[in-house]
Amino acid sequence: MALALREQEYKTELVDIYHAPDNLTYVVEDAPELGILKSLGIVKDAIVQKIMTYKLGGPVLLQVESCEIAISKDIAEKIIVRG
Repeated sequence: MALALREQEYKTELVDIYHAPDNLTYVVEDAPELGILKSLGIVKDAIVQKIMTYKLGGPVLLQVESCEIAISKDIAEKIIVRG
């Protein structure tokens, strides 16, 4: 039950994608102005699914449309999403 309450908290507040719970879908609220992110479809109002965060400061695996993309921790911490 505590996990369900924690997931509900993330649905109403903004959080960076690195610290957001895995296996949920999010809407991008803010992302760095990097050409590579734009070309991958990670822009404001894009819908992304966070698949998982790799351990020990590793990358974040996201699904954007039908593509799976690994984003470094440094960039993932700058992508702000809401649930």
